[in-house]
Amino acid sequence: MIKLKQIEFFRAVMLYGSINRASHYLCVSQPVVSRTISQLERSIGLQLFERRTSHLVPTENAFVLNRYCDEIFETTTRLETVIKLLQGEKVDHLKFVASPALSNAFIPKLLAKYDKSTCIHFESCMLKDIAVNVESGIFEFGLTIWPIISNRINCTPIGESSFVFLCHETNPLSRLHKIRFDDFVDQEFIFTNRNNPIGKYIDRKVQEMGVNFDNYIEVDRSEIVCAIINAGRGVSIINSHGFDIDQWPHTRSIELDSSIHTNMYLITPKFGKLSPSADRFINFLKKEIEFSCEDSLL
Repeated sequence: MIKLKQIEFFRAVMLYGSINRASHYLCVSQPVVSRTISQLERSIGLQLFERRTSHLVPTENAFVLNRYCDEIFETTTRLETVIKLLQGEKVDHLKFVASPALSNAFIPKLLAKYDKSTCIHFESCMLKDIAVNVESGIFEFGLTIWPIISNRINCTPIGESSFVFLCHETNPLSRLHKIRFDDFVDQEFIFTNRNNPIGKYIDRKVQEMGVNFDNYIEVDRSEIVCAIINAGRGVSIINSHGFDIDQWPHTRSIELDSSIHTNMYLITPKFGKLSPSADRFINFLKKEIEFSCEDSLL
C-alpha cells in the first residue's frame, strides 16, 4: 500500500530535482529521502527515477504519477480541516514563498507585525521556482518584484517597488542626493545574476545609458550585494525592498536620477480558492503597503 509520506517525499524530489534539495525542504536527512523513494518504487513495482551521479532523472512513470499527486494532497488537506473542525480546534496555517529581494528585509519586518497565533511556513526561492511552488500547491501564494507569466497562475500587482543606488558610506558618491548613471561609470559595479530577469533588466538599463564597466563583480542575490558594499567594496543598483539600513549600517541608499520602477506582485493559483488564512495575510500585506506609501508622501 502506498503511504502518504512516500507521496510527499516523491513530490519534493520531483519539485527540487535532487535528494539533497528535497531533504532540505522536508527537514530530514538525505538517506531518509532516498530510502522512502526506494520503498515507494518497490511498493508500486515501477522505476520512478534514473540515478545519476549528481541528480535524479524522473522516468515517464514519475511524470504520470506526479499529475495525480496534487489531487491527493488537496483531498487530504480538506480531510484534515474537517477533522479539526469536528474536534472544535481552530488553528490558522499560512504557507507562502517570496523572491530573495523581498525575503531579506521586507518579509521579516512584515511577519514581526503579524498575528502570532498563526502558524507560518515561509521560504525564499529564486523567481523561476516560485511559479512551480504555487502551481503545485506546495505553497498557497508567492510574492515577487518581477512578473511571472503562466497560464496556471495569476500575477497581480499589489504595490509599487523601485530600484536604488547603493555605495559604502566612505564613497564620495554617498554625499549626493541623486545619482546619475554617468556618476558611477568609473566605479566597480556589482551585478545581480544577469541570467535572472532582474539582473538582465538592470544590465540592459545600464547599457541603455551608455555605461560600460571595466571592473565588476557578479553575485546571485541582493543580500550578497549589500554585504559586499557594506564591507567596503563596489557599488550597485538593487530593488529598494532588498535593502535595510539596520542590517547594512555602512551602506548608503541613494535615489536614481533616472528612476527605475517595477511592482510587487502577488502570485496565486488560477484554479482554486485561497484559504481564509491566506486571504487575511494578503489583506494585511496590502494595508501595510498602503501605510508605507502614505508615510513616504509625508
